[in-house]
Amino acid sequence: MKRLKVIDDNYGMISLNCRKIHNENYYEFLKSKGCVWLMNYFYGTVFIEMIFGIFCIYKIVTVLKLFRTERKKIYLILIIILVPVVGSLFYNITLPKIKDIKYALNEKLLVYEGTVQKTYMTGWPNSFILDGKEYQYNPWKFKPIEKSRYKLYYLPSSKFVVRYEKNNNFSD
Repeated sequence: MKRLKVIDDNYGMISLNCRKIHNENYYEFLKSKGCVWLMNYFYGTVFIEMIFGIFCIYKIVTVLKLFRTERKKIYLILIIILVPVVGSLFYNITLPKIKDIKYALNEKLLVYEGTVQKTYMTGWPNSFILDGKEYQYNPWKFKPIEKSRYKLYYLPSSKFVVRYEKNNNFSD
């Protein structure tokens, strides 16, 4: 059974406005909850993926230039393979994270409570399954345990967990 609790009427989004939650500023609140490390990891992965994307686009342009001058079939095959692969990686992995930057900066997150069904070995991608949905996480700060219950605060497009609370006694 899936449990989704909407905290705010803003399309299921909540704002971690610390004036409502805490009497200290947002950064200090996130730091006290361990979220600053989670966000640094998120921004770091976005940066690395963007650098990798720029490198791939540079390589595609280089192969196109070689194909235009030498007309070898191997260059055409490389172009036919590289363009869809790079496009797919950008669309499925990098673009959702780029869309989430505005939510991360505006402190707007989705909330979901559920039980962890499966965790994957740490590596790429760092993800786990919570009630049938896959979520990304920072493996340095969060180690989800199978069959444990969590309340997740995550970014909507990439489903990257920004904050979590282990919760063994939440109601239906």
